[in-house]
Amino acid sequence: MSRRKVPESPPPRALELFQPEPGVLYSLDATARLAGIPRRSILIYCRAGLVRPVVQPPYGVMEFTEEAIYTLRRVEYLRTVHGLDLTWIKTIFNLLDEVERLRAELRFLRNQ
Repeated sequence: MSRRKVPESPPPRALELFQPEPGVLYSLDATARLAGIPRRSILIYCRAGLVRPVVQPPYGVMEFTEEAIYTLRRVEYLRTVHGLDLTWIKTIFNLLDEVERLRAELRFLRNQ
Protein backbone atom coordinates (compact mmCIF):
# COMPACT_ATOMS: atom_id res chain seq x y z
CA MET A 1 0.00 0.00 0.00
CA SER A 2 1.53 3.31 -1.03
CA ARG A 3 1.17 6.41 1.09
CA ARG A 4 0.51 9.74 -0.49
CA LYS A 5 2.85 12.46 0.50
CA VAL A 6 1.04 15.34 2.12
CA PRO A 7 2.29 18.65 0.77
CA GLU A 8 3.97 20.82 3.33
CA SER A 9 2.01 23.81 4.41
CA PRO A 10 3.55 27.18 3.69
CA PRO A 11 5.53 28.78 6.50
CA PRO A 12 3.39 30.83 8.84
CA ARG A 13 3.21 34.51 8.04
CA ALA A 14 3.13 37.26 10.59
CA LEU A 15 -0.26 38.76 11.17
CA GLU A 16 -0.39 42.07 9.37
CA LEU A 17 -2.66 44.63 10.97
CA PHE A 18 -3.31 47.86 9.19
CA GLN A 19 -2.80 50.80 11.49
CA PRO A 20 -5.34 53.52 10.76
CA GLU A 21 -3.90 56.98 10.16
CA PRO A 22 -4.70 59.80 12.59
CA GLY A 23 -6.97 62.47 11.18
CA VAL A 24 -8.42 60.24 8.45
CA LEU A 25 -12.11 59.37 8.36
CA TYR A 26 -13.10 55.86 7.25
CA SER A 27 -16.39 54.72 5.71
CA LEU A 28 -18.48 52.06 7.41
CA ASP A 29 -17.19 49.43 4.98
CA ALA A 30 -13.55 50.45 5.46
CA THR A 31 -14.03 50.54 9.23
CA ALA A 32 -15.51 47.04 9.20
CA ARG A 33 -12.56 45.78 7.18
CA LEU A 34 -9.96 47.51 9.38
CA ALA A 35 -11.59 46.43 12.63
CA GLY A 36 -12.14 42.91 11.33
CA ILE A 37 -15.82 42.81 12.26
CA PRO A 38 -19.10 42.82 10.31
CA ARG A 39 -20.88 46.08 9.49
CA ARG A 40 -23.89 44.85 11.44
CA SER A 41 -21.79 44.52 14.61
CA ILE A 42 -20.55 48.08 14.21
CA LEU A 43 -24.12 49.34 13.92
CA ILE A 44 -25.08 47.38 17.05
CA TYR A 45 -22.11 48.81 18.95
CA CYS A 46 -23.09 52.32 17.83
CA ARG A 47 -26.65 51.77 19.01
CA ALA A 48 -25.30 50.52 22.37
CA GLY A 49 -23.26 53.72 22.71
CA LEU A 50 -19.88 51.98 22.69
CA VAL A 51 -18.58 53.88 19.67
CA ARG A 52 -19.66 57.06 17.92
CA PRO A 53 -19.43 57.69 14.20
CA VAL A 54 -18.67 61.07 12.73
CA VAL A 55 -21.74 61.91 10.64
CA GLN A 56 -20.91 64.04 7.63
CA PRO A 57 -23.73 66.35 6.51
CA PRO A 58 -25.61 66.78 4.22
CA TYR A 59 -25.90 63.08 3.40
CA GLY A 60 -25.61 61.64 6.90
CA VAL A 61 -22.91 59.14 5.88
CA MET A 62 -21.34 57.36 8.84
CA GLU A 63 -17.59 57.74 9.02
CA PHE A 64 -15.22 56.69 11.77
CA THR A 65 -11.91 57.93 13.15
CA GLU A 66 -8.88 55.79 13.95
CA GLU A 67 -9.85 56.00 17.63
CA ALA A 68 -13.23 54.46 16.81
CA ILE A 69 -11.49 51.60 14.99
CA TYR A 70 -9.32 50.89 18.04
CA THR A 71 -12.43 51.01 20.23
CA LEU A 72 -14.23 48.56 17.95
CA ARG A 73 -11.27 46.19 18.14
CA ARG A 74 -11.35 46.39 21.96
CA VAL A 75 -15.11 45.77 22.04
CA GLU A 76 -14.79 42.75 19.79
CA TYR A 77 -11.87 41.39 21.85
CA LEU A 78 -13.76 41.74 25.14
CA ARG A 79 -16.87 40.20 23.60
CA THR A 80 -15.28 37.24 21.81
CA VAL A 81 -12.27 36.38 23.98
CA HIS A 82 -13.66 37.18 27.42
CA GLY A 83 -17.35 36.54 26.67
CA LEU A 84 -18.54 39.88 28.03
CA ASP A 85 -21.86 41.29 26.94
CA LEU A 86 -22.24 44.87 25.75
CA THR A 87 -23.53 46.10 29.11
CA TRP A 88 -20.37 44.91 30.87
CA ILE A 89 -18.18 46.33 28.12
CA LYS A 90 -19.88 49.71 28.45
CA THR A 91 -19.37 49.56 32.23
CA ILE A 92 -15.66 48.82 31.72
CA PHE A 93 -15.31 51.74 29.29
CA ASN A 94 -17.12 54.08 31.72
CA LEU A 95 -14.81 53.00 34.55
CA LEU A 96 -11.73 53.55 32.37
CA ASP A 97 -13.00 57.04 31.51
CA GLU A 98 -13.51 57.77 35.22
CA VAL A 99 -10.00 56.54 36.06
CA GLU A 100 -8.57 58.84 33.38
CA ARG A 101 -10.62 61.77 34.68
CA LEU A 102 -9.34 61.14 38.22
CA ARG A 103 -5.73 60.89 36.98
CA ALA A 104 -6.08 64.23 35.21
CA GLU A 105 -7.54 65.78 38.35
CA LEU A 106 -4.68 64.37 40.43
CA ARG A 107 -2.09 65.76 37.97
CA PHE A 108 -3.78 69.14 38.17
CA LEU A 109 -3.80 69.13 41.98
CA ARG A 110 -0.13 68.09 42.14
CA ASN A 111 0.86 70.97 39.87
CA GLN A 112 -0.76 73.62 42.06
